[in-house]
Parts: sequence; structure tokens; C-alpha cells
Amino acid sequence: MKYNSSNFALLMAFTHGTDHFARRMIPPLLPLWAFFFGAPLWQIALLPAIQIFSTGLFQIPSGIVADSSDRRILLPLAFATHGVTYALFAIGATSSFLAFEVPLFGYPFDCRLLVMMLAMFLSGAGSSLLHPAGYPLITANIPAESKGRAYGLWGSSAKFGDGLGPAVLGLLIIYLDWSIIFTGVGVFLLIYAFFLFSILKGYDTLPTSSKSSSASASSFWKSDPRTYLLPIIAILAYFSIRGITADGIGALYPAFVDEIYGYTFEIFGTVVTSTSTASWYFSVLLISAGISQLVVGKLVDIYDSRLILLACVFTGAISIALLAIVELSPTNLLLVSIAIGSTLWASAPARDALINSITPPEREGRTFAYLWTGALMLGSLSPVAIGYIGDIGGLRLGFLYLVGVLLISAIPIALLYSKRIYLSTSD
Repeated sequence: MKYNSSNFALLMAFTHGTDHFARRMIPPLLPLWAFFFGAPLWQIALLPAIQIFSTGLFQIPSGIVADSSDRRILLPLAFATHGVTYALFAIGATSSFLAFEVPLFGYPFDCRLLVMMLAMFLSGAGSSLLHPAGYPLITANIPAESKGRAYGLWGSSAKFGDGLGPAVLGLLIIYLDWSIIFTGVGVFLLIYAFFLFSILKGYDTLPTSSKSSSASASSFWKSDPRTYLLPIIAILAYFSIRGITADGIGALYPAFVDEIYGYTFEIFGTVVTSTSTASWYFSVLLISAGISQLVVGKLVDIYDSRLILLACVFTGAISIALLAIVELSPTNLLLVSIAIGSTLWASAPARDALINSITPPEREGRTFAYLWTGALMLGSLSPVAIGYIGDIGGLRLGFLYLVGVLLISAIPIALLYSKRIYLSTSD
């Protein structure tokens, strides 16, 4: 049975959102784990950093595999791996057998924390299959005239998943231990892996033939570098530099709200801790990102993607600067959170559409893999570095550094307006 493209766009959107739902349950708990393990913030920040790093490390191998293997197998494999490692994460963290310290690089590390880091590494390895397999599936099953909207759905669903994860966690953590929540998430991801394998049978999941790929590869290296190589390098530079800011905000925003504001209140006899309120502010930020990407997905079909990317950089920098400098009321903190989400992450559909317009179909899986490798591996340094700055001078100072980094990312996008770098099909 062959399903229609609209259903497929929704399926891929939900799939992307589910992956991000699980990943975004990590940052809100960093302050809690720092207290529980008696560890500095930079050490606890290694948990999301290692997950990000591992996702980036395996992007290129995943991209090569995705360009030559059935994506019906690869996409479910990503979720199955994700699910098993989340269960390992929860079991390792609560094991009394592992409750001892070991010296590592001159610092004492709780062995339970090291097991959690191993689980995050394996989780990132599984998640690395998502983008290299997902983007070519969209290309193969979505008509060209609907690509902008499909990318908008794909990108926005990630942010809705990002936002829903902390929101659900903020509610459940009031009543359940976090390890029970994580075990439940792991089981859900395993079930979703089986569902994906079943439903993808109705779609085009096979890569292009090796014969046509070989011929295309030969002509590719003879083509003008301004049609693919140079613009992709520029986008890689933009995406990698911007990733430092995005991953820093994405990992430490809940810790920022918890440290600076620490809102705690009681409702109907139930104490709502600062962990929950920080999670909900984080959720608002990320859901705002999802809504903005739906809008940008439509704008991509009308306006130049380069202009949209530059607009997102500058408005995002202003929003983060306000967060870092100004002492905000609860209402204004909510508004600034919405502004950050609506600007910093709004660029994804424009970025993806620009890459799609440059990249030959047979190289799409590995091209996205190259880009995510650079962005994730460089971005993985950010939580630890900003966490270290936060331990010394406070997270306000760390977030100000992220503003400067974001502004630098505008330079390679501006270079794409030069015909020495990029020969657009519209030029």
C-alpha cells in the first residue's frame, strides 16, 4: 500500500519530534544531578555534551550508510538504540553497586555518573541515524513544490518535541522519580521503533542505484565548485559556529533559570520546585521555536533563504543578550524565552531548503551528515565550556559569550551573496 505525501510529512515530523522529546529531558535535570552527585556544573554538563558529541561523531558513517542502505531499517534502528540506552541510563544512575568515585583526568567522578555518560554516548550514536536517513526520505517521498512546508514541519516538530519533553518532565517529576520516567521513555522508544519499521513499508525507502550514483560522482568532481563545494563549506561554517550557541542555550537554559531565578511555589498543597518551573520556561522557549519554524517553512517558498538565515542570527543575538543582561520579571522572562525560541531556532527550514537546492540527490544523506558532524561536534564543547564559565563567573557571563559566537556565524552566510562563493540557480 502506498501512502500519500501529506501523511508521510506528518509521519516524519512526528518521528523527528519523538527523537527530540527524549533528548530534551536531559537539560532540566542537570541542577538536580549536580546536587545529587555533589559535582560541579561543568562535570554534569558532560551528559548532554557527550550525547551531542556522539551524535556528531557518527554522522558521517551514518550518512554513508544512509546513501547505500534501506532507510526502513536505519530509522527504526535509531529509535531502538535510543530506547535501550535510556533504560541503561536510568538503571546505572540508581545502582548502589556503582556508588563509588574513581579519579579521571585529575578529578573525582561518581561511577554512576560515568555509566550515565556511557549511555549518553550510545544514545547519541543511535540518534546519529535520524538526519542522514530522514532527509533523503523526505526528498524521495515529498513533491518538490511542497518541500519548504515539509521542511517546516520536520524542523518545527523537533522543537515541539523539544518543548514537550521538558513540559512533561516538569509535571511528572512532581509525582515520580526521574529514573522511572526515563525507563518509561526508553520502553516507548522501543515500541515506536517497531511501529516505524511496519509503516515505512508503504514508502520509497531505498537509495538511488549504485550505477547512477557512480556516474553522478564522476561528474560531481568535474563541476564548478561554486555550485556545491564552496557554498556547502560556507553553510558548514555557519551551522557549526551557530551550533555552539544553540547547544549552549539548549543544554544550560534550564540551569540558567534555576540559578538566576529559582522560582518555587505551592498549588493545591503540592510544592512545585524550581526544577519544574525551569523546565516549563524551557518548554515555552522550544515550543515557540516550533511555531516559528512553521511560519518560516512557508516563507522559504517565497523569500531568499540567505536573507532568512541572517535575520534569524541578528534577532536571536538580541534576544539572548536581553536574557543575559537584564533582570527580568516572571512575565518578561516568559516573553524573552518566546523571543529566543522564535529566532534562534527559526532558521532550520531555510537552512534545509538552501542545502537541498545545492546538493545532488545522491549526495544528500552524506551532505547533511557532514553538516551535522561539524555542528554537533563543535557544539558539544559548548555546554562544558559555558558550564565552566558559569561555575566561575555565573551563567549570565557565559550566555554573553554565546551572543558573540552567534553573530560570527552570520559571516559565512553573508559570503553566499558573492558569486565567487555561490552560483545560485536564480543568478
